Amino acid sequence: MKIKSLIKKIKYRLLHCISDESGLTLFEVVVAVAVSSLILIMVYSSHSSITKSVQQLTGVADFYENVNLAINRIQTDVSCAYFSRDNNNVTFISESNYEPPFNGKLNFITTDHKLFSMMDDPGKPYPESDIKEVGYYLRPDEEYQDLYFLIRREENHYDEEPETGGEHDILLENVTDIKFEFRQGNTWTNTWDSRETKRFPVIVRTILNLKNYNNENEEFEFITRLNIDK
Repeated sequence: MKIKSLIKKIKYRLLHCISDESGLTLFEVVVAVAVSSLILIMVYSSHSSITKSVQQLTGVADFYENVNLAINRIQTDVSCAYFSRDNNNVTFISESNYEPPFNGKLNFITTDHKLFSMMDDPGKPYPESDIKEVGYYLRPDEEYQDLYFLIRREENHYDEEPETGGEHDILLENVTDIKFEFRQGNTWTNTWDSRETKRFPVIVRTILNLKNYNNENEEFEFITRLNIDK
């Protein structure tokens, strides 16, 4: 209430000064400066708080968007896994440690389905499928201890070396661990090698662990069914 009365008094004195050309007292000038500074501090604090909140929400949104894109990429590749009983180079190989860190690795052949429109009938889609070699694994982040990059390996053809070759791209950052599990009867196993079993898994469970935007551990688990006839 005192501040409001001082502000009213200052306004009155300003109007009075304009009319009779008299000046303000030193005390009134000091109070005016103090009140103005207080208002500016309040405005700055409010603006700073809003800016930090926006940055926080943007960072969180970007984090989950990147995670969702990575999960969708893995699920698409795994669900479209290619299988051929007559070709020994078409394999599905995976391994994970039995204790944390699991450091899972996955290599297999997948199909990349695309739709193209021909010039004679732009409204009619023509499906085309590319068969290629894909792999997932973790690469240590040299700048941050216990953090990894989730790497996606892609080779435009498949050969006798199903676990090497192709281009290696970072799919996701701030990963702490990844584990691949496979449904086998009523249990789950964390290794699979079609060169030995002569079979592909029916269901793959992926457990992905990351450091989120707030530097907290967060786990994502998802199950993918392979769209192939065993």
